[in-house]
Amino acid sequence: MTGRILAFMSASVMALAPVNKTSHVPEGGLVWHSYTDYSAMDSCLYYMEPNGRIRTIEGNFVHAMNGSFGTDPDKVAFMAIDTAADEWDVYIYNAGDESIVNMTDHSGFRNEDPKWSPDGKSIVFKRGKWNSTVNDFQYDLALLDIQTRNVTMLTDDIYEEAMPCFSSDGKYIYYAGYKNGLGSIYRLDLSNNKRRGIYSENGVNAYYPVVMGKDVYFTKWLSKTDHHDQLMRFDGRKTIRLPFNKAECDFSDICPIGESSYIYSSTLHGDYDLYFYNGREAVPFSKINSERNELGADFFALS
Repeated sequence: MTGRILAFMSASVMALAPVNKTSHVPEGGLVWHSYTDYSAMDSCLYYMEPNGRIRTIEGNFVHAMNGSFGTDPDKVAFMAIDTAADEWDVYIYNAGDESIVNMTDHSGFRNEDPKWSPDGKSIVFKRGKWNSTVNDFQYDLALLDIQTRNVTMLTDDIYEEAMPCFSSDGKYIYYAGYKNGLGSIYRLDLSNNKRRGIYSENGVNAYYPVVMGKDVYFTKWLSKTDHHDQLMRFDGRKTIRLPFNKAECDFSDICPIGESSYIYSSTLHGDYDLYFYNGREAVPFSKINSERNELGADFFALS
C-alpha cells in the first residue's frame, strides 16, 4: 500500500504506546478523509507530509474521499463530485505543485473508487451509468490510461462491481461483486477476462478488498445476524480474522503497511477513528482523530 506518514505521526504513536523497533509507523506519507456523516456530503481529503504538515486537498469539487497512492508519493488519485458537472469524477492531486486534474471530466458517468496500477500507468475504478431496464445505476469496472485519459471497460453486466484494486503483479483485479444487495470478493484475470470467486458467505456482506504482496485483505460482516464489520486476510489458502477485531464495534478501510502492521478505521470509541496496529497492540492517531469520522487511509512507505 501507500502514503506519506511522518515524524509527527510517529511521535503521536510513541506518546501513546511503549516504543521498540517494531512500534513505529515507517516513514512515509498518509492520505485520509473525514466527514460528519456520509449523507452530509461534507467529506474532506487530507494529505500529510513526513515533516508533519497537513494539507487539505480542495478544489472545484465536494465530498472528496478514498485517496490512493501509486508509484509516486506526491501523486494521489481520489474521487469527488465535480460541482460544475454534478457527477462523481476521478482526480489526481500532485503534492509538488498542489495542482489537481479531473481525469474523467464531464464524462456523463459516475466515476468512483480509483486505485493505481502497480506501474503507475493506469487507474482502475468503477463506472456507473443509468440502466432503464432495471431502473437503477449499473456499475462496471473500468481502466483509465493516465497519458491518454482513454477509458476501457472491463466488465458489462447488470450486477454491481465495485471497489477494485490491482494485484501486486498487475495481472489481476480484485473487487467486490454484489448480488441481491450482498457483496462477495472476486478476482478478474486481465489476460482472459475470467472471474474467480475469492470469498463468499451466505447472507454476509464482504467488500473493499486491498492487496499487499500475495495477501488479500477485505471487510466483512461478523455473521449473517451480526452486521458489525470485521477485517480479514486471505493468504491464498485460508481466510483469517485479524487479531485486533472486536465483535462489539466496526472495523474497516484497512491499509496494510507491513507483514503484521496495519492502519485501519474503527468505531471502538464511538465514531470512526484511525488506528495503527503494530503487531501486538492498536494505537489511535490522537492528533488526527476528531469528532468527525476518519476513514479511507492510504500510506506510502518511503523505505
